[in-house]
Amino acid sequence: MNTTRKSNNETGPGADEFANQLDEQRRIIDRLDGEILRLFNERLEVAARIGAIKARLRLSVRDTRREAQVFQRLMSLNQGSLLANRYVVRVFAALMAAARDVQGPVSHPADGFGTPAIFAVFGNPVVHSLSPVMHNAAFAATGYNGIYAAIRVKDIRPAVSGMRALGLKGASITIPHKESVLACLDDIDPTARRIKAVNTIVNDEGSLKGFNTDCDGVIQALAEKISIKGRHVGILGAGGAARAVAFGVIGQGATATIFNRSREKGAALAAELGADFEPLSEFAAERCDILVNTTPVGMSPQGQDTPLLGEQLQPGLVVMDIVYNPLKTRLLREAEAAGCETIDGLSMFVHQGARQFELWTGLAAPVDIMRMAVEAELLTK
Repeated sequence: MNTTRKSNNETGPGADEFANQLDEQRRIIDRLDGEILRLFNERLEVAARIGAIKARLRLSVRDTRREAQVFQRLMSLNQGSLLANRYVVRVFAALMAAARDVQGPVSHPADGFGTPAIFAVFGNPVVHSLSPVMHNAAFAATGYNGIYAAIRVKDIRPAVSGMRALGLKGASITIPHKESVLACLDDIDPTARRIKAVNTIVNDEGSLKGFNTDCDGVIQALAEKISIKGRHVGILGAGGAARAVAFGVIGQGATATIFNRSREKGAALAAELGADFEPLSEFAAERCDILVNTTPVGMSPQGQDTPLLGEQLQPGLVVMDIVYNPLKTRLLREAEAAGCETIDGLSMFVHQGARQFELWTGLAAPVDIMRMAVEAELLTK
C-alpha cells in the first residue's frame, strides 16, 4: 500500500500529483544506489589487485601522498558544486578506508567493528567549531573507529567529570576553558604546564592528561611563510592561546610584545613569559615584524568585528589571525588592503588538530585530508 498518497499534511486535488513525483524521485534514487553499489564493488576489486601488486613490491598498504592526490583531483573535478565538496572528503575517505582493508591489514588501536571511541570539543561558544568536520574526516580517512562532536560547556569541571564517567577517549578544549581545565586533570605535559594552558586531553584508561598543541600549530603555520628567529612578534590578547603563541615564538628565538586591553592581565603574562607589554590602545605596527591575533574578536557570527583597524597597520607586516571561521576575517581583509602579508587561521588549526589526532590514536595524521575537509566546509559558508 502506498502510504505517501494518504499524507495528513497534503490533501486535495494536488496530493496525488506530489505523491507521484515523490515516488518517481525515489525510483531514481534506487537506480542510482544500484549503480553506486556496482561501482563500489568494482572499485574494491581494483583496490585488491593494487594490494597484490604492492605486496610483490613490498610497499606499504597506505600511501598518504597518493590519497591526497586523489582528493585534490576530486575537488578539481567537482568545482561546479561547492555544496557537494563538503561531502566529497567524507564519502571518499570512507571508500579509501575500505580499499585499504581489502589490500591488507592496517593496524590501528581501535576495533573497526566495535564500539566507537568518542571525542569532543568543549567550549563556549562552540557552534562555530569545525573540529568535528576535521577529526571525523581524519577518522574516516584512516579507518579509525571514532566519533567527534562539539559540546557547549559553561563550567569545565562537570564537563571533565562527565568525560571520565562516559569514557570519552579524548577532548579538545577551546575558549574560555584552556587555563581553568588544568585543575581538573590528573597529569599535565611539561610544555602545557609551562604555558599554563591545555587544549587537548587524552584519556589513558581513566587517567586524564593535558597537552597543548596550539604551540606547535602556530609555529608551523608561521614557519610556512616567514623565519621566526630574530623577529619581533606582537601578540593580541592574553589568554590561553596568547600564552601558547608567546611561548612558541620566544622558544624559536623571537622577541614578543603582548598587547591587551587589560593592563593587569597582559602585564602579568608578559612578565611570566619574558615578553614586553603594551596596552592595546598604544599598538604601533612599526615595532613589529609579525602580528598574531589570539583573541576571538572577528570570529563567526561576529565576523564584522576586528581587534585593530587597517589604518593601524603598515606594508611589510606579516599578520596572522588564529580565527579560522570565517577564513578571511575583517582583520586579514584590512591587513591585505594595507599591504601586509597575511596568514589565516586554517594552517594553525589543522596542524594543532593533526597533533591532537596523533596523541589520541597513535596514527599518523592525514594532514592534507584534514585541511581539505575544513576548506570544503568553509567554502559553503
